[in-house]
Amino acid sequence: MSQLEPNSQDRLVSIAKAVAGTLPYIGTLVSELLDSVVPNLRFERIVVFLQELDLKVSQIDEKLEHFKLNLNSEEGIDLLEEGMLQASRSISHERKERLASILEKSLGKQDLKYEESRKILNIFRELTDSEIIWLIYYSLEPRLGKGPHSDWVLQHPDVLYPISRDNTASDEQLEKAALQDSYKDTLLRFGLVKSNGRTTHMTTLGEMVIGYIKD
Repeated sequence: MSQLEPNSQDRLVSIAKAVAGTLPYIGTLVSELLDSVVPNLRFERIVVFLQELDLKVSQIDEKLEHFKLNLNSEEGIDLLEEGMLQASRSISHERKERLASILEKSLGKQDLKYEESRKILNIFRELTDSEIIWLIYYSLEPRLGKGPHSDWVLQHPDVLYPISRDNTASDEQLEKAALQDSYKDTLLRFGLVKSNGRTTHMTTLGEMVIGYIKD
């Protein structure tokens, strides 16, 4: 991607700040930060993230003061800046929503757990959307028969539906199967799930990540 010309960059920053300023709950708290974030970000993606965050904060009236206090701390600013950086690189709307959820839950606590929240953000940064879909699937305790897990599979068949690996499988199928295996391997490597060879279960860390990204 070619770098933006200075005038175009200034215009995007101004637009992002103007939109942030209209957000009733967090606008004045974050608009100044946009000047100091790494340049050449996709500000339109940050705006969507901030709108989602504002919506979530609007639903936690009793925690709004905690949010304001935490955002006035160096730790809170660091978490928000990391959220905006990740949002600038996020393609899907769902990913921006989940980022907003992490920030709302991190900054809405009476006692900011900076190290914990930063760890969750760091893990989230390393996971692809497909790996997050698999993590949510495991959190639904998949088993034989219908349930929340089967509904989740129907929503994401391209990611979750079993892929044939038999001798008649095409090269394309085998490549898709290899990718699917890599998603599960990533979750195991980060310690988010554990497997005994037959079944896969969530770890405590995996449950923590789910707790931050789900409403």
